[in-house]
Amino acid sequence: MGNDKEWGMQKEKSEATIKIETIQGPNKNELSFSPQRGGIIKSMKLNDVEILYVDEKTFNDVNKNVRGGIPILFPNSGPLRSENNPYPELKQHGFARNSNWISEHTGEKKFSEKLLSNDNTKKVFPYDFEMHMKGELKQDGSVVLSQEVTNSDRDREMPVSMGLHPYFKVPNEKKEYIKFNLSGGEKIEQDFDNWSQGGTTSIDNPKVNKPEEILKIEIPELGTLIIDASVEYQKILIWSLPEHNFICIEPVMRNNDGLIDNPHIIKPNGTLSGKVIFRLER
Repeated sequence: MGNDKEWGMQKEKSEATIKIETIQGPNKNELSFSPQRGGIIKSMKLNDVEILYVDEKTFNDVNKNVRGGIPILFPNSGPLRSENNPYPELKQHGFARNSNWISEHTGEKKFSEKLLSNDNTKKVFPYDFEMHMKGELKQDGSVVLSQEVTNSDRDREMPVSMGLHPYFKVPNEKKEYIKFNLSGGEKIEQDFDNWSQGGTTSIDNPKVNKPEEILKIEIPELGTLIIDASVEYQKILIWSLPEHNFICIEPVMRNNDGLIDNPHIIKPNGTLSGKVIFRLER
């Protein structure tokens, strides 16, 4: 893979100012994002409550992956470990989170940013694409994030297995008291010793089998977090680290190696969209 400078990231000074853009909406909701840092959602306030964890040192050091916020995973979520991997230079979670995005629109309640394929992306993922990340603060107090990717090739299909990687705030000592009120929630709670120690627990997105079902997660000191991930995100991954004040609840389209084993296929000139809605009840 080319060096980081080739990817468009500003690497010369890790302490350089990183631009952050912010939109505000009803109910004291606010969202901040940084096209320069992989398009990441850095902050999300619902009812004036910050719900995202961010390690500021990793955010401010452009030589590191950001630990926190909502990184954008594309074209793959997770590592690629298959022996038949046709993309050996693709890193875990892909390259979108390390790329410079282009801010398209920042309004009072909406934003849009995009990522385009280029010579460097095609060295590791040989496809032409145009990807958009959009956000909207709704009147009902919810926040809607949309991922949209178009296969710009005229005659070739493109595989993808993208997702989002939200880090939600929770005191380390209270993780075991998180309640997952959803289909598969009991499995997550029983698997606490795995996901709280750096392992990953995967469940089916409940909406795949029950279109009306959403995720309701009671998080100590935060409230009841409601996540409504569209069916394109077939899996929900749970992950954390010991002695860290976060839990990751990740809507992804496939499990690890999904880009190889079972990708979502976008036809030539076709577009794939996924949407995740967040709301907080206190």
